[in-house]
This record gives sequence, structure tokens and C-alpha cells, in this order.
Amino acid sequence: MRTAPNDPHLLRAALDFSSNGIVIYDCVRDKQGDIQDFRVILANKKAEEITGMTEAQMLGRLVGDLFPGSLEQDFWRYAAQVIASGQPYEFEAAYPLPNGREAWYTINLAPYGDGVAVSLNDITERYLRQKSSEEQTDLIESMLNGSLNGLVMFKALRNEQGVVYDLQLKLANEAAASLTGLSPDEMVGRTLKKLFPTLAYSGLFEQYVQTIETGSSYRTESYYEADGLNGWYEILAAKFDDGVLVSFIDITASKRYQQDLQKYIEELQRSNKNLEQFAYIASHDLQEPLRKITAFGEVLQTQYGHVIDTFGTDLIDRMRSAAQRMNVLIQDLLTFSRISSQREPFRKVNLQTIVGEVLGDLETAIRDKQAVIDITVLPVVKGDALQLRQLFQNLLSNALKFTKAAIAPNIRINCVQLLGRDITPLPGTSVRASDLDKEFYAISIADNGIGFNDKYLDRIFTIFQRLHGRSEYQGTGIGLAIVQKVADNHQGYVNAHSQIGEGATFTVYLPVAEPMVEDMGVRLKK
Repeated sequence: MRTAPNDPHLLRAALDFSSNGIVIYDCVRDKQGDIQDFRVILANKKAEEITGMTEAQMLGRLVGDLFPGSLEQDFWRYAAQVIASGQPYEFEAAYPLPNGREAWYTINLAPYGDGVAVSLNDITERYLRQKSSEEQTDLIESMLNGSLNGLVMFKALRNEQGVVYDLQLKLANEAAASLTGLSPDEMVGRTLKKLFPTLAYSGLFEQYVQTIETGSSYRTESYYEADGLNGWYEILAAKFDDGVLVSFIDITASKRYQQDLQKYIEELQRSNKNLEQFAYIASHDLQEPLRKITAFGEVLQTQYGHVIDTFGTDLIDRMRSAAQRMNVLIQDLLTFSRISSQREPFRKVNLQTIVGEVLGDLETAIRDKQAVIDITVLPVVKGDALQLRQLFQNLLSNALKFTKAAIAPNIRINCVQLLGRDITPLPGTSVRASDLDKEFYAISIADNGIGFNDKYLDRIFTIFQRLHGRSEYQGTGIGLAIVQKVADNHQGYVNAHSQIGEGATFTVYLPVAEPMVEDMGVRLKK
């Protein structure tokens, strides 16, 4: 038997089959005819699912009872407008689910008798996707505009043969606007050749096209003075779809600083070279008249000593003593000059051998003072043998020079291995960041001599600085300056610590040669 089209069972089945939630409400009016509430007269299966109530639980009940407080919402104001105007209305709104979560619906309101028919289409998935996309867009936009780099994205414009003839700007961030002086709106949609014609024909356009066609990134630093730009820019281009993403930043200040720094370095190098040449030449030039003074003094003393009175003899002795001091000073200046200016290729240097040779040179002083030398196993390092010999010569000479009266010198030479971060450098200096995790030998020379006050530590390594008068201890004040210069030349460090009357310890830190050399048959341990 054929079912009639107006069969209520068929209509009901159609309603329940619908993927939209459908609810029909009648108006509840007061004596003046104003709408006070709405009463449910129909709800399909999807509406039951959305509300969490069966149709039987909703039929005949007022909205104010079913959903307390909801009559103040815009939803019912829109419903009243539809009933009054007879025109349907559509909007999107969130609806709380029984599980506590929130669903989004497109809500269609249509007049139905003295009431309103409500259709709810679930758009939660679409809404969440759109919201996620908007959040991602906002995040990307925030990242782009928060970047200090100017960022622009170009799309390739191709002719019929597929050849790129220009690039159209599709995106520009705030930094790009600031660097170019153009707003993003002024740039987006325009082409590279119109925006920056000089840049387009400077070779960068061809580089961008190559990046698009090959996918290989391009990076450069360029000086640009045209199209409203003036300065140095670091530019990085990377392929993006059928286009190129260009990042650029103004490095003018950094570039000018580097240029100024390089200029200062070159001037300093010239100045240092001139000073070194002056010291070397002056020292050599001083030696000839000094030799004559010494020779004439000897002639006066040997040939005319018998006719010169005591006062004259004393003057000759003083002259010869001054000439001898001058000779020592000249030799020290020459040594300092050579160490500052000459750079021999570094080779493996056995410090055990070097120190042994130095102690041999100092044999007379060691014997005269009855000094005791206690020496540990010393390593092999990479360096300049002559410079390292001069370093130990000066340190050991000082240890033998600054001794206590009537007490035999006791000098201990020790060596341990440590990391750069454990080095204690001179006050006012620091270990280079690149050296913190490198291994160094800490070679210390400790004595039981007169010592010095630690507050003068910044002075004793400065050239010509002395803590004692010449009448007390001979010297030129250059020895420790040479020690520091040699350590610097070997990418090392120096330090010292002492107290008056308690001896002194000088420590030299030299880099460990890679790989570790164990020529002495003993591996030094930390």
C-alpha cells in the first residue's frame, strides 16, 4: 500500500533522519501580547542528542524551566525578531554539551505559526579547524612581525615559456616595512622590478630566480644605495613553493664597526711594528757608544789609574758600573723586541730539556747560593724553544735573585694538567671563552725567597716596573714582561701569588699539544 505524502509518520521519520537538530517552539504571551517565554512542541532525534534530553522530557515545557537563565541570551531575542518580522535569520553560536565541552552550530530560525522553528547544524569540526588555522596564522604573523629581520615573500611570475620575468611580492613583515620605508600595503601585490628597480638589475634578481629553479639557498652581504635604501644588508634567500622567501637585516652599524676596528688594528700593528723597529735599531745604535765608554773606562783605569786620585777612581768605577747596567738593559730590550716581533714556526719542545739547559747556565749562581732545585717531570709542548728558554731563564733567575739572607734557596718546579676553566689568570684578565674546555699544563716555580705584596701583582709583569731599588737587587724590570709576552705568544696565561717573607709562586699555563705527547714515558695527571 502506498503511503500518503502527508502521512505524519513519514514526516516524523524524515525529521528524525535529519542530521540537523530541529526544535519547534510556541510563544507564551502575556495579556498585552508580549512574548514571555517559549514552549517546546516538537524535537527530533538530533535535538535530543544535542540537549541530552528526550522529546518526552521537553514537550510542553517552557524554555525558562528547561534552560534557566537562557531567556536573557541573544538566541531568544533573535527568535522574537523572526516571529515579529516573519523573516528567517541565521547565525553561529556555541552550545554547551552534557559532557561539559562546547559545540558550535549554524542556527537557522524560521517563523512557524505563533512560534519559531529552530534548525541546528553542527559545525564544530569546521569551526575548530578554522580556529586552529586562524591561530596558526596569528602565530605566524606574530613571529614574522616580531622578527628583527625583514621578511618578504615573492611569487614567480612566468611567461608562456615558463621563464621567470619578475617576482610579485605576496608578504612583507613589519621589519621589512621599517627597513624599506614602505608599508606592507604599499609593497604587497607589486613586483620586485617596480619596487626596487636598481636592486632587480644588480644581480640579486638572477640569484633569486636561481634559488626558485634549483632550490639552493643564497646568502650574501651587499652595500645598497638606491630605491630608498642606504647601507649594508645581509640577505638570505630560500625557495618557497614557486617563489622565494627573502630575509634581510641592516648590518650597516656592525659593518662600519668592523671596518673601523680593522682600521684601528692595522694602525696599531703599524705602530707596534714601528715601535719594535725603533727599539731594535735604538738598542743596536746604543751598543757602539756604550762599547766605547766601556773601553775608554778600562784604558783610564789600566793606563792612568796610578796618576788618578781616589775620587777619580771612584768616578771611573761608577761609569763602568753604569755602562754595565746599560748593556744589560740594551740586551733585555733586544730580547723583548725579538720576542714581540719574531714569529718562528712552532715545533715540539721538550720542557724537561729546556729547564735542564737553563739550570746548567745558572750553575754558578746555584752553587754559590747552595740552592736546592726540586723538579718534576715536565711535558712536551708546541712552541718556540728560544722563547720558552728565555721564559724559564727569567723565572729561575728571579727565584735565585730574591732570596733571604743566610737561608739557602729552595726552588720547586711542578706541573699539573687542568682545563682552561680552572685557570686563575692575572687580575683584570680572563680566560678566553674558546679556551674554557681546552687542556693546559700549569707549570709552577715556587721559591722560599723574600716574596712580595700581592697588591703589586699588576705591576710586576709591566715592563720597567720594579718593586725594589737597584741598590738592593740588580735588574732592568723587563724580565717578567718577557715572561708574559712569551706566554701570550704561546696562547697561554701567567699568574703569581706571594706574601712578603713567604716566598713566591709563578705559574705559567701552556696549551696541551694534541694529541697528548708522552715522550717522557710518564703521563701527567690532573
